Amino acid sequence: MIRAFLYFSGICIFFVVLSCKDNQPAVATTNTKQITDIKLFGNPDAMLPDFSQSSENYISQWPVFDDLITEVLAINQASLKTIQQRSNILVSRMDSLTKNIPDTLNTQPIYARVIVTKTRAAIVKQVANKSRLDTLAMQQAISQMNLATANLIIQINEKFEKDTQDNTVKNNELQEQEVLKKRLYSEQTPPLGNK
Repeated sequence: MIRAFLYFSGICIFFVVLSCKDNQPAVATTNTKQITDIKLFGNPDAMLPDFSQSSENYISQWPVFDDLITEVLAINQASLKTIQQRSNILVSRMDSLTKNIPDTLNTQPIYARVIVTKTRAAIVKQVANKSRLDTLAMQQAISQMNLATANLIIQINEKFEKDTQDNTVKNNELQEQEVLKKRLYSEQTPPLGNK
């Protein structure tokens, strides 16, 4: 009888301990979910460089770029849930951006920056949708996304700055050639009064 009582008591204690263990992860999961819903990721003061005057005209022909900037800024100071939703849109915008580069902007340096930015967007999406959130990795992914987008804008500005400088040099050379032609022409033709 004592054996049966000890056996039955042991089984009851085993189930009580087992049921307590099952409840602990649920509480931890709930706490983790509450923390990630409250925590905001990204840079609260995230800003991207402005476009130069010459590049702004061409960017207006690339409307997907405005959408990209909106999404990049939206993942800063956002909750995990917002980042998960926005990262899907961000990746979609990057796909459109890559496929629709205007001819004027379709240079190797700009295309390379677009690909880097697209990769960063995919990393943000991947980190945000992991089953186990790594807050440091999330912060770094958003920071790298901001940097990649800023570098893309800088590359676009540099392209138009270089084009402007090249056009100025070309115009100066043409003016110098015209002056030289006039000088040579005036040296070769005798004055009208001397016959």
